[in-house]
Amino acid sequence: MNRLVVDRLWPLLVGLVALVVGALVLEEYARRRGNQTVIVEIRKEDALASGGAEEDGAPEAEGAAEAEEAFPPLDEPHARARLAARRAQFDEALRLFAQVVSAHPDSAPLQGEVGAWLLAARRPQEALPHLERAKALEPDAPRFSLHLARALSATGDAAGAEKELRALLERRPSYRAARVALGAILHKRGALAEAIAELKTAAASGGNEDRAIALVALGAAHLAARQREEATHAFEQAILFAPARVEVRLGMARAYLESGHKEDLDRATEMLQRTAELAPDLASVHSALGRAHERRGEDAAAMSAYERALQLEPGYRYVRRRLIRMSLERRDFTRARIEAERLLQDAADVPEHHFLAALVADRDDRPAEARRHYQEAISRAKGDYPEAFLNLGLLEKSEGNPDKALRAFEEALKLRPDYRAAYNNLGGLHADAGRLAEAQAAYRKAIELDASYASAWYNLGELFSRQGKYAEAIPAYQGALRARPNYTRAMLNLGVAYVRSGQRAEALDTYRKLVAMAPRYASAWYNLGLSLEAQGQRAQALEALRQALAVDGEHVASQRKLGELELLEGHLAEAQRAYEELLDLRPGDLGARIALAELLGKQGDGEGCRQRAQALRTEAPTDERVQRLLGKCATASAQAAPP
Repeated sequence: MNRLVVDRLWPLLVGLVALVVGALVLEEYARRRGNQTVIVEIRKEDALASGGAEEDGAPEAEGAAEAEEAFPPLDEPHARARLAARRAQFDEALRLFAQVVSAHPDSAPLQGEVGAWLLAARRPQEALPHLERAKALEPDAPRFSLHLARALSATGDAAGAEKELRALLERRPSYRAARVALGAILHKRGALAEAIAELKTAAASGGNEDRAIALVALGAAHLAARQREEATHAFEQAILFAPARVEVRLGMARAYLESGHKEDLDRATEMLQRTAELAPDLASVHSALGRAHERRGEDAAAMSAYERALQLEPGYRYVRRRLIRMSLERRDFTRARIEAERLLQDAADVPEHHFLAALVADRDDRPAEARRHYQEAISRAKGDYPEAFLNLGLLEKSEGNPDKALRAFEEALKLRPDYRAAYNNLGGLHADAGRLAEAQAAYRKAIELDASYASAWYNLGELFSRQGKYAEAIPAYQGALRARPNYTRAMLNLGVAYVRSGQRAEALDTYRKLVAMAPRYASAWYNLGLSLEAQGQRAQALEALRQALAVDGEHVASQRKLGELELLEGHLAEAQRAYEELLDLRPGDLGARIALAELLGKQGDGEGCRQRAQALRTEAPTDERVQRLLGKCATASAQAAPP
């Protein structure tokens, strides 16, 4: 009797469980719906080019599995290669695949399968020749074109990928995976309206999991277009279609991660933490979680997540690249070098790996090794690596090889005529060589390419200042500040240009703004003190100099000026203390020693003044200040003598 009841009730119980799970999923995503937000872009620029933008993508394991199903193993090594690949033992799998390809070079399915597994291993550059060969052998096979487009996109050739996908969709308009891939590429290049249209078509029909994948891509495009309500709806629909699919949750988290808004970053981090609990052995989840922690400034958590991803998948190159960049930021050159060497050991034919090894050596002050790797990166890229040429030029410049630096910058510009950083650094090279017209032209070209390029505006201002053309330097510094309002060096030098062009009121106003913006900037307080003195506000000038020394007790210029003003104000004890502290910083400072001797005279010790002056004349017999000091000491002695 009990057995009969159980047999009848179990389907009902299963249905109830599924209903509860579905309700919980809906409740969770309804709770997470956010308000409309503003996306803020923050741009950061380094002296050294750091390379192209990096992206992490889920491995194309499904495409590889589809390729396997297309035909049986050709031989025993082929079967072993597939087994190793399914176990994510990619190094072993690819070694075996190489043997099989050598034995069967004209098998299009084999070439396509190897290309698909190389995509799964996140090695798109290596996948390209196999997929091109597969397509050449079977031009009408849609999966070869799809995988080829994915490989082209992953290697940075978005235009080639888009062309491949459009041609494929002309032949196969109903090929949903190709339409999703096209939508993703359109999204990436900013054609959001077109991307949304393609992805809506892809999501309108098909199996549940296929629609879920399309909906995730659609939600990401809506989010990039700031259509938050539509994005949330697409994501909720994706969860309904495939509630247990980890890749769906991962795709949603990546979309939130890329939006750039703190609220979305928090949402992505929370989502990825939960996904990591659901799929603790999926390396791509830990990789995305590491990126989320990294963007939140949680370096320790990011490193831990990346290291977990590498434990699960030692060949995960994106993660190693992130670890290199994080290690460089923390100046952990040992860790950065270890990861770079592993990348080179894993795939020495990838240009970016040599570029990263060069970057590590460059920042660690190993110029010969850096030069070798930059040159190797250029060679591996068949000369097409503008970032490597730029960094090589900077290296040659720092090593005192301006001609080599010039050639490197020019090569970078041949490859990328709109490379603003190359023009900016070329301008610096010309300026150092005294080629002022060429320097100005290079800086102006960089500004023409990007009017918000603060560094080029600043360098142009410096160029004019060096020539004494302060009236022309002022608008250049103002341009730098329009581009970067918190550019403290530009504001400081703008004040200097105002002073030297006779605009003292504007200089004073500039320095007041600067110390309000950067109260820990000693040079700003010092310059403010000079401007206040020039306006006759000596008491306020003294206070500004004291502020400079409170910020930086070793600011020699402020210490010297403080002593000078205290002496002019007749504050003899304060002046003596200031000059004694200056001598603590600079024991041989002649000016401070002259001032202390003069102070003795002012205090009535004419003989002490004379003795110090005689000693100073022995050390600096031709210094006019010492000669004047002897006269002051004599006057002090005469005034101190009894009548």
